[in-house]
Amino acid sequence: MQGRRTHDNPFDLNKASDFSDKEIAELWVDLADSPGGLLGILKPTLRMPMLLLGGKGSGKTHLMRYISAPVQAMRRGGDLRRAIEEDGFMGVYVRADGLNIDKFAGKGHTDEFWTPIYGTYFELWLATSLIGILRDYVDEGLEGFDEQAFASQVGELFDLDMSGEFDSIETMLAYLTRARKGIDYAVNNASLSGTLDDVRITFSTGRLVFGIPALMTQLVPGLGGILIVYLIDELENFSAGQQRYLNSLIRYRWGNATIKLGARLYGIKTYDTLGSGEPIKRDAEYERVELDNLLRERRKDYEHLVTKLVAKRLESLSPGAEGDAVIARQFAQLDSRDYWRAATEDLVSGSDPSRLRPYLQRLKSDLLRIRGITPEVADDILAEMEIPENFYLEKAAVFYFRKRRPRTSDEAVELAQRAAAQARALLNGRREDARELSQLIAHFDSDILAQLYRDFRKRVPYSGFNTLVDLSQGIPRNLLTNLKYIYRRSQFAGEKPFAGGIISIRSQTEGVRDGAAWFWEDAQPDSDGMLVREAVESLAILFRTVRFSNVPSECDLCTFSVASDSLTPNSRKVLMISENWSYLIRLKEPRRNKNNRNLDLKYQLGPMLAPKWEISEHRRGSMELGTEFANAIFDPDLRDRLPALFKQRVEAMIAPLGSADTRLAGELFDQ
Repeated sequence: MQGRRTHDNPFDLNKASDFSDKEIAELWVDLADSPGGLLGILKPTLRMPMLLLGGKGSGKTHLMRYISAPVQAMRRGGDLRRAIEEDGFMGVYVRADGLNIDKFAGKGHTDEFWTPIYGTYFELWLATSLIGILRDYVDEGLEGFDEQAFASQVGELFDLDMSGEFDSIETMLAYLTRARKGIDYAVNNASLSGTLDDVRITFSTGRLVFGIPALMTQLVPGLGGILIVYLIDELENFSAGQQRYLNSLIRYRWGNATIKLGARLYGIKTYDTLGSGEPIKRDAEYERVELDNLLRERRKDYEHLVTKLVAKRLESLSPGAEGDAVIARQFAQLDSRDYWRAATEDLVSGSDPSRLRPYLQRLKSDLLRIRGITPEVADDILAEMEIPENFYLEKAAVFYFRKRRPRTSDEAVELAQRAAAQARALLNGRREDARELSQLIAHFDSDILAQLYRDFRKRVPYSGFNTLVDLSQGIPRNLLTNLKYIYRRSQFAGEKPFAGGIISIRSQTEGVRDGAAWFWEDAQPDSDGMLVREAVESLAILFRTVRFSNVPSECDLCTFSVASDSLTPNSRKVLMISENWSYLIRLKEPRRNKNNRNLDLKYQLGPMLAPKWEISEHRRGSMELGTEFANAIFDPDLRDRLPALFKQRVEAMIAPLGSADTRLAGELFDQ
């Protein structure tokens, strides 16, 4: 991969809103090398409107812009007419923040006052965008098109006489632009003038947004049967009143036009419509797609997507760069062979191999708590369990020993012999002689490894491209952000990332920790943000405490289940905001409650946050949160109960051998 400019980071730019139309087309990748894919999800030729929802960076904007008219044309060598006729649709893309929509509120007026003004302005904006595309469509001359007749018919859509206002596409576009700017001027100066008397409502709701496409089908050659797709992005920036207007357009949609709304998960403020207020009906009047959930469910397709995305980024900076087939080889991975023997070699570096390992030192202290164990017996037990050739198996033997909690000296000696014998059997490849320990390792493999690294005061490693895919939680921007930080770390370390070198485990681990810090700070809920973050952090500390406890109750713990109907309103609100901002991911499969057998909701801590607290990104074990404990975590009014309930929940897991005593829950909580 020679030829890359050393100062360029191919992952620095990762917001689709920052890309040009050319970059949108060039950086496009799909779920699979087969028909369907992402376009099959968006369904641009389907007349039913759609809400395309997803977390920040899930790809909504890129997908919507990819089917917009300018990018349609680029995919056909700049031939817009051919693109529209072959695709069967014309994409009209607008972004909410480009509409300066915040100004259509306040200034001494109610939402009801602003709704028709905003609706008129917004419809003029859509009509201007649509007519601009039509101008490009007919720009090189279109045989059989009567431009003056078309302009006249558009004039009939208005509620007043438009004679002399426009007689061509160009003059029509000028009129629409002038009308929109007139509203801009009046609204921008309303705070000073105290009046909006200059604003006039010149057409009824929906007349332009649906009427113009109908006329295009009838009067513009080549557009018969073509669907006009309005792609309205960043719906979260619309107020509830403005969303009611859009919902009304969805309900009363007609003709050959449809609407696709893009929003973040928290972006839908209302489903109500104007007038009666009756909400729009899912699957009858609109289709709802949650993009990142869908990508998480299709793990192999998602991996294919982001691998090609990375390859595209590398190719854009270094033509001829190696393709996606070798992307994974650029990342060093922990060698799991022979029970992580390589990890032992890594941990030995910089430490005194003759010194008793930290977990053995703690074990000795605990053994002396057991009735009948003298310092000499404790030393004999430790000598029995030492396996200096492989720290992982040594640690696993201690893990096994603690799991079974010997209560007497005889039990401890016998258990130590059994644990050591099985560890040595695995060391020598005799798995059949170590069934119990082998089964324990199968369940707690990554947790034992994480504890081992922590014992030696080293960062828990996160490495390998597959791990990066898992951490990204189905959101491509998360993966690109992690790669941005990893690239910086690797480049600083002189590893020549993607230019002939291999990205070290250390650079990857530090990079994803940087990514986790970015994600934690970037996702800032507008309301109750501090309360939400406190709840999520409490949950993460709970998972971390369990993972690094003496006897974890669950392996790879990063999920929990809860009976949502038993939560307080405050708890439900905080839980909902946590999900909307992707701190938590609600899983499709519920969990059967152990007590009443009801189905509880199940959530995973957002994998992007896993490195921040050094917990697992893999979804295996799950903790059932009782009503009182869950409310103490999520309800700010009940947080004073949390330390005691936290201590009660983890007490058995953190208790040393031979004693029921625990460290104060507050100490754990403040780590």
